[in-house]
Amino acid sequence: MRLNMQFAIAAFLALTVIISSCDTFKDEMTPGSYSETVKYIDGNWQLATVFRNGIDITEYMDFSAFHIILKKDNTYEIKNYLPFIVKNKGKWSVDDPQFPFHLVFEEEGMNKEVKTEIGFSTVDGKRRLTIKLSPGCHTNTYVYTFKQVIE
Repeated sequence: MRLNMQFAIAAFLALTVIISSCDTFKDEMTPGSYSETVKYIDGNWQLATVFRNGIDITEYMDFSAFHIILKKDNTYEIKNYLPFIVKNKGKWSVDDPQFPFHLVFEEEGMNKEVKTEIGFSTVDGKRRLTIKLSPGCHTNTYVYTFKQVIE
């Protein structure tokens, strides 16, 4: 009986030490103080992959010569044109600098904006810009994925 009592006391003391030694995680920043950083999508973007209606057609043509250069002053130019939603240089903007879901083009000489859905990600440490578009025939949907060219 005495052995059972000693075991119970030892177990109680061990449990007390274990519980009292744990310190709860205390976050000194409140969740409201976190903010998403601005996504800078300006740069030289080279076309890397092309999907048409969900099928990868990248291997059928050399798309790599096509570039969109989004300048810091919010102007753009296109090098080695392929079917795209704009043809000539102009101005660009995003719908939200922290969470960009749409890229807006204002082509020189046109009186309307062209808005397209985008994805902005980092893959293997390299930035990617994905643009969904339907140039010409509305039944064909393209997804152009660009990689950023660091100069």
